[in-house]
Amino acid sequence: METNTVHQQTIFVKEINVKNLTNPVHFHNEYELVLITQSKGRRIVGDSIENFEEGDLVLIGPNLPHVMYNDKSYYEPENKQPVTATVMYFRMDWLKEEFVHSKEIPQLHDLLLDINRGIKVYGDTHKQVVLLLNQLIASKGLGRIIHLLSILNLLSESKEYICLSSLGYTNPHNQKDVQRISKIYNYIMANFTEDISLETAATLASMTTSAFCKYFKARTQKTFTHFVNEIRIGHACKLLFDDHLSMTEICYQSGFNNLTNFNRNFKLYTRLSPSEFKKNLKI
Repeated sequence: METNTVHQQTIFVKEINVKNLTNPVHFHNEYELVLITQSKGRRIVGDSIENFEEGDLVLIGPNLPHVMYNDKSYYEPENKQPVTATVMYFRMDWLKEEFVHSKEIPQLHDLLLDINRGIKVYGDTHKQVVLLLNQLIASKGLGRIIHLLSILNLLSESKEYICLSSLGYTNPHNQKDVQRISKIYNYIMANFTEDISLETAATLASMTTSAFCKYFKARTQKTFTHFVNEIRIGHACKLLFDDHLSMTEICYQSGFNNLTNFNRNFKLYTRLSPSEFKKNLKI
């Protein structure tokens, strides 16, 4: 992120066009809106882990840790799948605190509280936000602020978004933590389809295994095993779209070593069995 440029502007927009996403876990003082136009993978916002795909639209509050990883195929040397996205950073320090908390616009105050947890926008609201975003990009000066306020007004009156990180989540990281947790996340994302070693992760963090387990739980609100399995189940959900793969193939390609373990974890995270999930896809 062009930090200096962002600090100098109330609103800063950039277009991303790369082979794959490589940014580490990060957080900053600005609000961040991300519209994925071409790309697939996993998105981590606070303690939320979800799949993302083309059209994904999220709004992330200040100092909320976040990172996106593409599917493994994007990191292969022969990859020709483009990664394109529009990212808008904006500050709200020009908007006086008493205005945000005024009785005339209580919805804005509630919206900003939700954005502090990260929100994912969908439905007709998604389409309208994308339209306003494109108009904002084409505008200059005060016009950009007017379109930003239109986006916030639209979201404040809408119910078509979901909060990502859990209620009460607070950023437990400092900048040193971010570098350490990025190493661990990168290890997990590169190896979740195979055996994942707790000892290796602890070594990457320069900790004993017992100290690492406590550290990881404090930083992510999840145990190491829970986090890894959540990544694996998200990958399995994608594989279930493929009618050519058997349940056994999906099980092993997602990093599980037997069907019983796979079925138990799948139902734990999705509240459906793999076969029920696939049936719902067809419906």
